[in-house]
Amino acid sequence: MEKRNSNIALWIGCGLSIVCSIVLFILVLSGDKAETKETKTTAAVKKNKTLSSDGLKVAYINTDTVMAKYQMAIDMEKDLQDYQKRLKNELESKLKKFQTDYENYMKNGANLTLTQQKQTEQDLTKRQQELPQLEQQMMLDLQERQVADNKKMLDAVYAFIRDYNKKHQNFDIILSKSYLGSPVLYIDEGMDITNEIVEGLNKEYEEYKKEN
Repeated sequence: MEKRNSNIALWIGCGLSIVCSIVLFILVLSGDKAETKETKTTAAVKKNKTLSSDGLKVAYINTDTVMAKYQMAIDMEKDLQDYQKRLKNELESKLKKFQTDYENYMKNGANLTLTQQKQTEQDLTKRQQELPQLEQQMMLDLQERQVADNKKMLDAVYAFIRDYNKKHQNFDIILSKSYLGSPVLYIDEGMDITNEIVEGLNKEYEEYKKEN
């Protein structure tokens, strides 16, 4: 599950990387403007490092924590594992049946007519060719299921964050911070709203499960 969550966290980190890049660009521009202003300000004003009333309000979310504690992510991981297990069992069952039929033919094929032998061999050859194709299709189905699950979860997370920000904090920017795939090297922990987001996501998901 850890590997799965890391992957999902990477999805979110990559999805927000463009936003983070824009943030850094804005901060650079702001820094340039600040330098120009400082030439016209007094020494007392220079000592004031706080943001002005119209400055950017920034927060961040630790996506590793979200993926580890968001119940929707946990449920999706379990469902995906169950689906993968069903596909594996189906493939193994078909392979076992083919092996059994092949061995029976090798033992008893001489007792069949030439026409029966030909038909059996054609059937076994066809099934043998279909097994790798079936395995490939199952892998594709599993990947498509995972992509669909990831999109559904990301859509839910993004929608909740937008709604949360509109109702509560009205941050100008909310960054994604993770151990892997995050351009954020350091940010003050006072800007961390992860726990609030996780709590809200789980509450929303619990209500969703009750209704569906």
